Amino acid sequence: MPWRGWNRMTLPVIIVTAVVLTLTALASPDGPTPTTATPPAVPTAAGHQGTTVAVVLPGKVPLVLVRVRAGTFTMGSPSSERGRSDDETPHQVTLTRDYLIGKTEVTQAQWEALMGSNPSYFASGGDAPVEQVSWDDINGPDGFLAHLNGHLAATRQAGAGRMRLPSEAEWERAARGGTTTRFSYGDALGCDDVVCKPCPEHMRHMNWCGNNTSGGAAPVGRKPANPFGLHDVHGNVREWVQDWYAPYDSSAQTDPTGPAGGVMRAIRGGRNDQPAWFCRSACRSLDPPATRDGHTGLRVAASI
Repeated sequence: MPWRGWNRMTLPVIIVTAVVLTLTALASPDGPTPTTATPPAVPTAAGHQGTTVAVVLPGKVPLVLVRVRAGTFTMGSPSSERGRSDDETPHQVTLTRDYLIGKTEVTQAQWEALMGSNPSYFASGGDAPVEQVSWDDINGPDGFLAHLNGHLAATRQAGAGRMRLPSEAEWERAARGGTTTRFSYGDALGCDDVVCKPCPEHMRHMNWCGNNTSGGAAPVGRKPANPFGLHDVHGNVREWVQDWYAPYDSSAQTDPTGPAGGVMRAIRGGRNDQPAWFCRSACRSLDPPATRDGHTGLRVAASI
């Protein structure tokens, strides 16, 4: 199906030996090379919501993640939400541990730094989000996450062996940023969700079909961050998550990771060529894990 796959409807980074500092902006790609001292663990002490941690990829390309605190939220959407689908049954979710999640979608520069090539259909490079990557390309034995964890181990950086895709629940908690509205910036009920014409409220916050003039996604981080400090959680490219897809039920859950198996993997966030309702915080997409298209990428996460 054309939009939802198979769905039913500047501060520089300062690096001190063996310590990853918290940051407030992306590292300079010309920053220092990681040391080879004993690797620290990802920080486990209590940290502030939105604290950032950076690692450095080959070629001194930075990758920045944001800390999200443990907590309880309502996942899915109420029956009154405009544009909802019937696979968004609201239910209470409790995440018992803090985690890290990418401040932005993984860029073409970051993918190429680790993988040696750029698979993107809209291959403009640099800070454009990588796309045309499958779930298998990300999670396979020679995939992006294997290369990322291997690089962190080889360079003695924090997070080695802990980098992964977010669970669907982790993604939605982070994307909502503590909000309960249709988008992390509000309900935007003054905008028409099903047409591709400009609407100022959406245009300030996301790349979707109403302001898409190039065909491809925009460079990451150009729109304002959500309340937790993440960019482009609405629109731009869809983002693979870890879970197999299944409809929700209404029961409360703790640290859910989706069903044990399935045929389709869940995808979140909407994309730049879709109407706005596909880009809501609760909206879900799905595709077989081998699927590649020019509008689907990823955002990394890390266990703490």
